[in-house]
Amino acid sequence: MLKNNANIEILLKEFNHELENYILNLETNSQCLNIKSEISNAYIYPLKAGGKRIRPLLLLLTSGAFGGAEGLKTAFKAALAVEKIHTYSLVHDDLPCMDNDDLRRGKPTTHKVYGEAKALLIGDGLLTQAFALLAETQYVQPQNKHYTTFLVQALAQGAGPEGMVWGQWLDIALTGNEKVTWEQMEIVHRNKTGKLLGASLELGFICGLSALNLEVNPVQFKKMREQMREAGILIGLAFQIIDDILDKTKTSAELGKTAGKDEAQFKLTAPILLGMDKATELSQKYTEAALQKIEDIFANELFVNYKNEFSEYKISLIEHINILLARSH
Repeated sequence: MLKNNANIEILLKEFNHELENYILNLETNSQCLNIKSEISNAYIYPLKAGGKRIRPLLLLLTSGAFGGAEGLKTAFKAALAVEKIHTYSLVHDDLPCMDNDDLRRGKPTTHKVYGEAKALLIGDGLLTQAFALLAETQYVQPQNKHYTTFLVQALAQGAGPEGMVWGQWLDIALTGNEKVTWEQMEIVHRNKTGKLLGASLELGFICGLSALNLEVNPVQFKKMREQMREAGILIGLAFQIIDDILDKTKTSAELGKTAGKDEAQFKLTAPILLGMDKATELSQKYTEAALQKIEDIFANELFVNYKNEFSEYKISLIEHINILLARSH
């Protein structure tokens, strides 16, 4: 189980360690049947490919910022679930019918190793298992076990046809359209990238709050979840602009994925539609707005008694967001 630690690098190592243990259990449990062993090996291939673990880290830091060490412990299953959803989306995005990519996280994409049909099934498996993980969430405060409903709802909204899936649909529909405006692309990015990041912060907030012995007005609780979700969406918009800038300015070796594919596929991104300077300025605007929303929730009277206790996690959360949105690869 994750320790009481708000240090980002250590937290990342601990999450990766827990992920490795999860993968090891899958491998061990599948050894009795050859066919099951084959599907387990395929299923864990994209999970073992590495990555920055951006979404689970944001989720865990948020849970600590609002629930301390107990909130962090509660959030582990949710962090794994979000990483599985993100990984499934990459497996499907890389397919020839989507982005047709050969390289992901510096390694051959899943369909290059297992073929298209099996890659589709691998993505399906990751998607469905994510919700099973949420159902296994253990709560410090037993009276809050119904919070699982909020976790499932938040992840489904972020990943499904109201979120990431809708964004991918729009992205496909607009690709090659020379009349696309930035306003249209903003809707794409808000859903395709932003909604899952929004769900990550919302899940972290729910897990954090569930660890506290508080009576929260349902209307107020819903409003705060929406604020956290919107903060994550804004982070996603800033993140996508930076990603598009790097796609134009970095090599495949530097990125660990195919560079220059946006222009090759005639996708009109922020740096293309707005220019580098305006795109960078807009990214900063989104970042500032996201941080302000998070600060507004911290200022809520509910958390007055926990400000000092959870301050280390809050500082790490803000620091991680700033580092994430100032990255060079």
